Amino acid sequence: MANDMLEKLKAFMESPEGEIAMQKFGEEMKRKEERETANRLRMEKMFTDQESFDIIMHKICDMHDDAYEDACYAKGYMPHPNNVLYAMMSVFEEHGSDTQPLDGLTESFPSELIEYRGWQIAYTFGQGTCISVYKNKELMVRL
Repeated sequence: MANDMLEKLKAFMESPEGEIAMQKFGEEMKRKEERETANRLRMEKMFTDQESFDIIMHKICDMHDDAYEDACYAKGYMPHPNNVLYAMMSVFEEHGSDTQPLDGLTESFPSELIEYRGWQIAYTFGQGTCISVYKNKELMVRL
């Protein structure tokens, strides 16, 4: 059965419809990457020094309060980073540096931690991905 499905997929990919589908997929991925880059560059323009960066990060953390979590749950979703935090996460990924685990969660589970301007973002992997934001190694937000 798996071989039959694989053959059908291979036949579709080699058909004109499959080629069109792959072309559309490639175009969509390119648009997504361009959008993420534009959001990152827009976010970078919002701060010029440490103080302005800290103000922005505190505002981003404040957006992810109990009301935000309740709104996520009300829609049937687990709390997740909003688009502003995602844009800032791309700034961390572009300009930050890897750092060591900061607490029991990041020590106990596979985690990727990035530090930038005295702030840390941790991606902790388990049955899903937990996003944690720290300032000077003190937990500010965990989603």
